[in-house]
Order: sequence, then C-alpha cells, then structure tokens
Amino acid sequence: MAVAISPMDIHLKEFSTVSTEGYDKEEVDSFLDGVADELEKLANKNKELEDAVASMDRKVSQFDEMQKTLQTALMNAQRSAGNILQEARSQAAAIIKRAQDRSDRILEDLEREKTHILSSFSAIRDQIVQQISPMRGLLVKSQSLLIEYEEYTTKADLAAAADSAGVEKEVLPEGAQADEDSDVVVEEVAAPVEEEVAVEVEETAEEEPAEEPAAEREKYVWE
Repeated sequence: MAVAISPMDIHLKEFSTVSTEGYDKEEVDSFLDGVADELEKLANKNKELEDAVASMDRKVSQFDEMQKTLQTALMNAQRSAGNILQEARSQAAAIIKRAQDRSDRILEDLEREKTHILSSFSAIRDQIVQQISPMRGLLVKSQSLLIEYEEYTTKADLAAAADSAGVEKEVLPEGAQADEDSDVVVEEVAAPVEEEVAVEVEETAEEEPAEEPAAEREKYVWE
C-alpha cells in the first residue's frame, strides 16, 4: 500500500549513495513510485471534484426548471386576485434566491478546493525537480572525472611503455625493477584523480539544490 507523501516529505527525503555514479537506483525508483501514487490520488480527487461540479450544474438546471414552473404559476396567478398573485411572486422569489445562494456557495467551495489541489500538485512537481537536478549534475561531473581519470592512466601507460622501450636491461632483476617503476608512475598519476572524484562526489551530495528557472523545471519534469 502506497504511503501518503507531502511536499515536506519530498523536501526532506535523503538518498544514500552506493558509488560515484549517483544515488541508489532502487531507492530513488521506490520513492518516485510513491510520488507517482500520490499524484494519481490527486488526479482522482480532481476527477471527483469535476464530477461534483457537473452534479451541481444538473441541480442548477433543475432549479431553472423550477423557476420556469413558478413563472407559469405566476401567469396563472395573474388571473386570480391581487393578493394571490403577490403571494406567488414572493414565494417564487424566495425559492429562486435560496437556490441561487446555495448554488453560488457550492461553486465557490469547489473552486477553492480545486485551487488548493492544483497548488499542491505544483509544489510536489517543484520538489521533484529540485531532487532530480542535483542528481543530473552529479552524473555529468562523475562522467567528466572518469574521462579525465582514463586520460591520465592512458598517458601514464604510454609513458611507462616509452621508458621500457628506451632503457633495456640485460639482467632480469633490473628489467623487473623497470616494470615496478612503471607501476609506481601509474599509481602516482591515478591517486590524485581518484581522490578528486571522491571529493567532487562528496561536495555535490552535500550541496543544497539551487532554485532553477521555471522553464528549466518544466523541461526536467516532462523529459
């Protein structure tokens, strides 16, 4: 059974990281499934309100028919004495007034409820965008750092190969020592890149999501 989710729940939700590639996919999917369930509830609620408005419209039509009936009664009352005519008009006006007042109150209540639901939907959508945006940035940064790391290791491998080709040893232990020196070069180049990847991931995860322009938020939500 889906758990009810409020905009504050989305704002305070924290995801645990399992690697430098981003958040735990299963955890994010599960949370977004909950958001989808909540949005579906809102859509169903909006449908119920629309049905209620349609029902009120039918009642207004019934009141209109009642008004027509009363108008017919007034025409018949005109053939009667003046006091009967006046009484009929008074009753008709009172009924119409009560019906109109009730209809206005119902429509106002439904409009307020509809506005509240649309506002809640917009808030949830904005919170989703704020959660997704930092994950996109983290993914792009991680990919960039991985590419940089691969370039460093490739250069280190080429440098080690060049050193091995330029300095040949006749004694096997000396050749083995050259291989060990090449491994040291690779490790010295790779270590700063690995450390930079870890630092960038940690800093990105701790940053507060920046407020994005409305156009950008719309693009992320419907992509």
